[in-house]
Amino acid sequence: MINQIIIDNFATIEHIDFDLGEGLNIITGETGAGKSVLVTAISTVLGGRADTAMVRTGQNKALIQIAGDKNGEDVIISREILSSGKSICKLNGELVTLGQVRSFCSDWVDVHGQYDNQQILDPDNHIHITDRYHSEITGPELSKLESLYTEYKAAQREYDELVRAEASALQQQDYYRFEYGYINDLHLRSGEDEELRQELELMRNSAKIYSSVMTAYEYLHEADASVLSSLSRACDEMDAVSPFSEKLASMASESRDAYYTLEDVSDRLRELSGSLNYSEADMDSISERLAVIEDARRKYRMSVDEILEYRDELGRKLNIIENFDTEKASLAAKAERCYRVLEDQASHVSEIRSIIASRLESAVMAELRDLDFANSEFRIDISRLDEIGPDGFDQVEFLISTNPGEPLMPLTRIASGGEISRIMLAFKHIIGSSDDIETMIFDEIDTGISGRTALTVGHKMREIAEHRQIIAVTHLPQIAAYGRDNYLITKSISGERTLTNIDHLDAEGKVRMVATLFSGSSDSESAVQAARELIDSAV
Repeated sequence: MINQIIIDNFATIEHIDFDLGEGLNIITGETGAGKSVLVTAISTVLGGRADTAMVRTGQNKALIQIAGDKNGEDVIISREILSSGKSICKLNGELVTLGQVRSFCSDWVDVHGQYDNQQILDPDNHIHITDRYHSEITGPELSKLESLYTEYKAAQREYDELVRAEASALQQQDYYRFEYGYINDLHLRSGEDEELRQELELMRNSAKIYSSVMTAYEYLHEADASVLSSLSRACDEMDAVSPFSEKLASMASESRDAYYTLEDVSDRLRELSGSLNYSEADMDSISERLAVIEDARRKYRMSVDEILEYRDELGRKLNIIENFDTEKASLAAKAERCYRVLEDQASHVSEIRSIIASRLESAVMAELRDLDFANSEFRIDISRLDEIGPDGFDQVEFLISTNPGEPLMPLTRIASGGEISRIMLAFKHIIGSSDDIETMIFDEIDTGISGRTALTVGHKMREIAEHRQIIAVTHLPQIAAYGRDNYLITKSISGERTLTNIDHLDAEGKVRMVATLFSGSSDSESAVQAARELIDSAV
């Protein structure tokens, strides 16, 4: 709800600052006092269009601020309109775009009497307004429908992506096969190139390696005082004294291990010396193999491992291409199954919606008769769309005829803002707490009504205000009498400037204001008495 409004230098308003109550707030004033200016200012800060004419003459900017709460959270929205034509919006102190303000306020405050702010004039909202009527019935079925729609769209998207992939893959199929065959015929192994380089390096240095290996072997095994023979004698000496001490036994064991290790090294050196016999043909063969691998690496600009991964990826793509028909058939069948289930649920929802719409039609007609639409006709037109959406396949639009003999026409064709406001009032009274709008503002909802109808409008507004905040601009005493908080807008002239003021009325002030609406003056005792009686009856 809105708790406070501050307006500076907006049109005829130099400065006003006032608080609003929780229930029904009634704003009255003489014609031209500034009621419409106030509503325009509120609409502007909520995201309405603005122009430089809104800036008070002689000032550089106009400023409108509203403070309140939304879903229990504090909210402050401000809008500056500069005489240069620029506009600055802030939400809780942060700069935001006009679109962001509109989006934020769309489910918070609804201004009726301004065509661009009326949800009921947008046919896209009619299906949701209808579904909110008896939402305890429609809600679960709509949730199921939305879930099935999401499931179907996912299945359809999966099929479509496969079809797109197929078209692209078929164009590349021959290329994939060539590349796959080329790489496969290379018979590459992971790490092969590095192994071949090491082997080639070994071949090129085989003579030096052979000499060093044989020399090391002789030192270890063949020489008269070889390392192994000397170490063997040392181990024997250590074994002889090992029984006398655990420390000696440990060293004897370590010495024997060293002997066996060196003996193993000696054997491998002997084996290696026997294999260090390479021919020029062996070196040429390895060089040629390395050249083939290097050509492949340059071609793909990849390592051997990356080339092998690329080959495997090509294989997977070729496998998918060869099995496209099978996979497409499977996904198409899945999408078809999802659609049939979705279609059944959409039909079920449509049946429920038709029943709910019929009940809503009757309820709206009854409300409209109370609101001085005695000869009106209202119908909810439901037609079928070509495609199923998250709300089903129904297109819903409200049609009305407000005068006998006139055909039913969409609400958007209604000329009177007062009529639209009263129609919305009828919906709000019917749908009640299922609507999550916290604040509703009615601008001149009483246009064209009087007497008993005005009392009915006031009574209905009071009932709606039990669940949300209502701000209503009116000139009828029958409606003003129902206000929980009443405000009077007045206009005064100071020098050559016109000033607009707003005052919150106490109980006596409310009586005087209602009396003025009756007779044009608060001095008439009969008018004051009538005002007291009307206010007492409205409690």
